[in-house]
Amino acid sequence: PAVRVTEAAGVAVTGKYPRTFKYPRHVISADTDQATLYATFMPKRVDAFLGGCNVNIMAYGQTGSGKTHTMFGPPGLMARAGAGEFGTSVAPDYGLCPRGLLDIVTRLEAMRQQGGGQQFVLTAGAVELTVTTGNLDMLAKAKPINAERFGFFTGAQGVALDRSTRPPRLYGMNELVVDRPDDLLILFNAIASRNTCGTGLNDTSSRSHCFVFLTLHRYDASAGTYRSSRFQFVDLAGSERLKDAHHGLSNWRSGDMGVIEGTMTNYSLMMLSACVRHLVESRGKSKEKFSFRTYMLDLIQLLSESISGEALSLVVVCVSSAPANAAQSVGALEFGEVFSRLSVRPVAAEAERIDRVKARADKLEASGKHACASGRYALLREAQARDGRQLREVLSRFA
Repeated sequence: PAVRVTEAAGVAVTGKYPRTFKYPRHVISADTDQATLYATFMPKRVDAFLGGCNVNIMAYGQTGSGKTHTMFGPPGLMARAGAGEFGTSVAPDYGLCPRGLLDIVTRLEAMRQQGGGQQFVLTAGAVELTVTTGNLDMLAKAKPINAERFGFFTGAQGVALDRSTRPPRLYGMNELVVDRPDDLLILFNAIASRNTCGTGLNDTSSRSHCFVFLTLHRYDASAGTYRSSRFQFVDLAGSERLKDAHHGLSNWRSGDMGVIEGTMTNYSLMMLSACVRHLVESRGKSKEKFSFRTYMLDLIQLLSESISGEALSLVVVCVSSAPANAAQSVGALEFGEVFSRLSVRPVAAEAERIDRVKARADKLEASGKHACASGRYALLREAQARDGRQLREVLSRFA
């Protein structure tokens, strides 16, 4: 194998460009089962989310290296879960995301029974980030919009990024209110709809960055305040050697959609790595300023709290031990090495008066009434209205 664990608990890559990496805090072997992986990394992060902090976990690596298996499970598992094959029990092959979802819903029910003057509403959503067709709401993919008339516009499907909030967030997608564990079957079925395609490197290659969102809305009746926390499960699309993945094609001008998707995926991952590296280097130079406005991709904006250290984060770097993939493995491990140099100081979200939140929901809903007849701005206003209606529905559940 081209990748092996060294005696000093590092990771060594052999081949044309040999490297040894000593930064990994944990090295997950190929025979580690999903239950052990979850028990090792997730309880602290679930506690933080339920305590009011934002949490991000992501899987990074080349195509076919095990990211989707780590995050969700083997191919076809989410479709079986969504069909109710496993009920609300934890299947042995469930990855970090379905295990985390079930764990959070169960823990939240216990918190509700304890009382304490706080009320909770949990919502969930799932979105595929794609430049070619626009960000896709996985809970509503049955009614796609013709995105070609908008060009490369990520909000073409009615799901857009709001950069004015902290942290930046997507709006316009459907959000499922999760009251019981069996409500998650709808979400599992939505995750199963993710776009995949066979390539020369992976029979089930994911063609998008997949974000599964949980939002915990919390109302303190005695103080009249509201606050929310967000948990993002992120299965990043894998980097590709385009010629090997697409039968010798490597130029997006060929018009091959697979090549275009692979090119955009590689570009977005390269920009993510550049952003992390830029921030690390700027912190060592007193006169150099860093701004996320330099990196306007939706992917980077949504992960900005992980990069700045304000969210409790976990990055699982997945690598292939095949000698032919040694260069890609080095690239993935280099990303992890730079990311490990970021500082982490998660903080709980601040509370705000419930009347201000209600006013914000009303303003968002009203914006849809002023939508233009057509065009991208009409889509954005309609998305704002959906966002406002959904927030108002959440607030109506608080007694």
